[in-house]
Amino acid sequence: DGPLPRRVCSPARRWWRTEMAAASAAAAGAAAALAFDEDIFEVKHVDREGKFFDKVSRIECRSENYDTELLLDVAIEVYPMDIGDKFSLALASTLNLDGTPDDGYYDQSGKKTLADKFQYVMYGTVFRFEEGQNQKLSVFASFGGLLMRLRGDPRNLQGIERDAKIYLLIRKVM
Repeated sequence: DGPLPRRVCSPARRWWRTEMAAASAAAAGAAAALAFDEDIFEVKHVDREGKFFDKVSRIECRSENYDTELLLDVAIEVYPMDIGDKFSLALASTLNLDGTPDDGYYDQSGKKTLADKFQYVMYGTVFRFEEGQNQKLSVFASFGGLLMRLRGDPRNLQGIERDAKIYLLIRKVM
């Protein structure tokens, strides 16, 4: 029977395939850069243990999708948060949309980054993991002294590594 005839690919079709492959690779890279998939959190308490700093509040939140608890220090002068506010939160290892590592410095070139999709971004280090009750894992990070504790199912936190440099990205939702 012999070999099958070769299909000839037009230049336009080759261009389309190249573009689709590049877009797919960029999407895969961006997804790979997320250490914690984006989730919606609701603020349940603000400064429950008292206010210690004028320009910083500690918010306590619960996620809608992953049953995750968040304790986070926020610079409220820059990004005010109140009880009942809902926001989307993601943790990422890089701001590059293609998932390639960055150097941790703010890029002023105007190039589009993951930060363009969010309103409040902090850069910090994961410094501790702690196993708790009910098979929950707590992840602790510091963002220049502003602290975060994210507690939830270890399967949802497995993309986060100890001593990793991470970006915390927040955007309020209605």
